[in-house]
Amino acid sequence: MRLLLFTLFVAASLQATPLQELLQKLKTAPITQTHNIETQLAKLYRKKTSDKLYPQINLFATYEHYTNDTNLRPLPPPKANSLIAQHEPLPFAQNIQRIGANFSMPLFVKSLFSLRKKAEHLLKAAKLKAKLQLLQNQAIIVGAYAQLNYLKELQKALQARKKALSKTKEDIAIKVKNGRAAPIAIDKVDNLLNSIDMALLNLQVNRTKALSTIAALIGSKPKSVEPIKQIAPLTTDMLFAIKPMQAALQADKKALQASKEQLLPRLLAEGSFTKSYAQDDVMFGKSLHLGYGYVGVKLVLPLVKSSFTDIEIAKAKLLQSNSQLAQKRFELLAKAKALQKELKLNSQAQKLAHKQVKSQKNLLHYAKTAFSVGRMDEEEYLRYEAALLEAQMKLAQTKLQKWQILSQLAVIYGNDLERIVQ
Repeated sequence: MRLLLFTLFVAASLQATPLQELLQKLKTAPITQTHNIETQLAKLYRKKTSDKLYPQINLFATYEHYTNDTNLRPLPPPKANSLIAQHEPLPFAQNIQRIGANFSMPLFVKSLFSLRKKAEHLLKAAKLKAKLQLLQNQAIIVGAYAQLNYLKELQKALQARKKALSKTKEDIAIKVKNGRAAPIAIDKVDNLLNSIDMALLNLQVNRTKALSTIAALIGSKPKSVEPIKQIAPLTTDMLFAIKPMQAALQADKKALQASKEQLLPRLLAEGSFTKSYAQDDVMFGKSLHLGYGYVGVKLVLPLVKSSFTDIEIAKAKLLQSNSQLAQKRFELLAKAKALQKELKLNSQAQKLAHKQVKSQKNLLHYAKTAFSVGRMDEEEYLRYEAALLEAQMKLAQTKLQKWQILSQLAVIYGNDLERIVQ
C-alpha cells in the first residue's frame, strides 16, 4: 500500500507544471514557516493562559544572619505557650536556615476563563492570518509567473518582427543597389529595428525582476515557463480576507469582558510550609529545627483604580477594531466587485485582441505583396509591421491582466491558487 501511494505521489510530481512546482515549494519556504511559527506562538500563549488555572508551587531555601539573636519565626503557638509556661526562653539564634514550599491556586477567578477564550480567538486569528499570507504570496508568484509568460510572448513577437524586418532590409538593400529605392528607406527600417532591439533589452530587465520576485519567496527560479491554464473556478461565497480581523475582534471583546471581571471577587487557595534550623548559638545551647505550615482559602475583592482605566482602554480598542473591520469590509467589497467586472471585460478584450492579431496578420500579408510589387512604399509597409507588433503586445497584456485579476480575487475570497491554476 505504501509503495502504491509513493508511486502515485511520484507520478503526480512528474505531472506537475512549473507553476504548480513553485506553489508547492512556497508551502515549505522559510517565509511560510515564519508564519506557521507565529501560529505556534499563539498556541503557546493559549496554553500559558490555561496554565494560570493550575497551582503555582514554589520551593525555597534561605540562609539568614542577624547582628543580634533573633527568634525562630514563625513559632507554633502551642510550642510558644509551652515554653512560656515553663518559664523557658523562646528559641533565638543569629544564624538561621530555612527550607520550605508555598503554593497558590485560583478556585474561582472569572477573568481567567475570559482570557482563555481571548487566547483561543487569537489562535484562530493567527491561523487565518498565516493562510491569508500564504495566499498573498501565491498571488505574487502567479503574478510574476504570468509576467514571465507575457515577456516570453512579447519576445517571440519582437523576434518574429525583427526577422521579418531584417529580410525586408535585405530586399530594400538590393533595390537601393539597383537604383529602384532611395537609401533613406534602409534608415527607416533600421530605425524600427533599433526600437525592437531596445524593447528586447527592456524585456530582459523586466524578466530579471520577475525572476527575482519569485526567488525572494522560495529561493529558486522556475526552470521553464509554460502557458498558465485555469483548471477550476473561483469560489466567491465569503470574504476570506477579513476573517483574521473578525477573529481578532472577538478576542478584543473577550479582553473587554476580562477587564470588567477584574473587579469581581476572587477565590484563592493558599498554603505554605517552612522548616527552620538554628545552630548551637541559640539560647538553649543546642541545635533546633522547627516546622510550621498552613492551608487556607482567601477571598479577594480588588479595589484598584487602574482597573477602571483598563476597561476604558479595552472599550476604545474594541471600538477601533470594529471601525477598522467595517472599513476593510467596504474596501474589499468594492475591490472585489470592480475586479469581477474587470475579469468579464478582460474576457471580451482577449477575444477582440485575438481577432485584431489575426486581422493584422492578414493585412500585413497583403501589405508585403503590395510592397514587393511596388504598389506601397516602405513607410506605409512599416506601419503594418508596427501595427501587428502592437496587436500582439495587447493580446499578451490582456492575458497577463487576467491572471493578475484572478490572483487578487483568489486572495480576497480565500481560494488556493494551486487548485485553480496550473
